[in-house]
Amino acid sequence: MKDQKNKTNEVVENEAEMAPFSMSQAAADGRSSQVKRKILVVGKEPAFTPEVMDYAVSLAQRLGYDLLGMNLQPALEQSGKFFSPYNQHLRAKFTKRAREAWEKTKTGLQQQGLRGEHVVRFNDVAKAVKDLNQRVKRIDFVITDVGINSEEITGEIPLPVFSISGYEGGQVMAQEQKGSRSRLVGKTVALGLGSVAIYTAVFWNSGAVMKLFTKGGWFAALPVATVFLVSFVHGAFASNLWSCLGIEATKKVQPRVAPKRPAPRKRPRPQLHLDA
Repeated sequence: MKDQKNKTNEVVENEAEMAPFSMSQAAADGRSSQVKRKILVVGKEPAFTPEVMDYAVSLAQRLGYDLLGMNLQPALEQSGKFFSPYNQHLRAKFTKRAREAWEKTKTGLQQQGLRGEHVVRFNDVAKAVKDLNQRVKRIDFVITDVGINSEEITGEIPLPVFSISGYEGGQVMAQEQKGSRSRLVGKTVALGLGSVAIYTAVFWNSGAVMKLFTKGGWFAALPVATVFLVSFVHGAFASNLWSCLGIEATKKVQPRVAPKRPAPRKRPRPQLHLDA
C-alpha cells in the first residue's frame, strides 16, 4: 500500500508539472495551423542565465519559433520506494523559485511578441528531455544552459543540442586573469622589498662587508656571490615591474627561409640530321 501511494504521488506530481503543456497541446489540436516550432531551453538552476535567454530569444525571433523552458534538479529525484517529506519540501521550494523566475521571463517574452511555456522536472537531463520530446511535438532543437555537460544528453535524444558555454568560459578566463595579475603584483612587491633589504644591508654594514671581502681565501667568493644575488633579485623585480605596467618585450619571429633547390640543368639531346 505504501509503495502504491508513493507511485500515485509521483504520477500526480509529474502530471501537475506537465499541465501547461497538456493544455497547450489540447488547444493546439483545435488549431493545428497555428502551432509553431519550438526551442527547448534546459537549465539546472531555478533561473536561466541572461546570456542564454538573450540568445534563445534572438534565435526564436529570427526563426519565428516559440520557447519552452525546463528547469531541472536531478539531485532531488525520488525513488518510488522511498517517500521523503523533506525531499518534497525541497522540490516545492525549487518549483516555486523556478516558476517565479519564469514569470519574469515570460513578461519579457510577451513584450517581444513571443510565446513561452515552462516546466519543472526532477529527472536527469537525458530522461527529462527525451520524455518532454515525446509529450510535446514540434521541438526542433535544445539549448542547454551553463552547468550541463554535453555528455549528459549526447546520443540520448533525437534532437540537435547546442551548449552555450561562452559566457562561463569568459568568466573563468576573467577570474584567471585577475588571479594571475594579483599574483604578479604580490611577487613584484616581494622582490622589491628584497632588493631594498639587500642594498640596505650592504650599505648599512659597509665596514663589516669590506672586512669580510678582503680576507682572502674562500672569502674571495663572497663578492661574486653578492653580485649574483643582487643581479638576480633586482633583475627579477625589474622584469615583473615592467609586466605590471603592461610593457612586454616584443618577440620577433624569424621568417622561415625555404631551401633553394638547384635549378634543373638542361642536357642537350642528340638530334639526327640528314645531309642532302
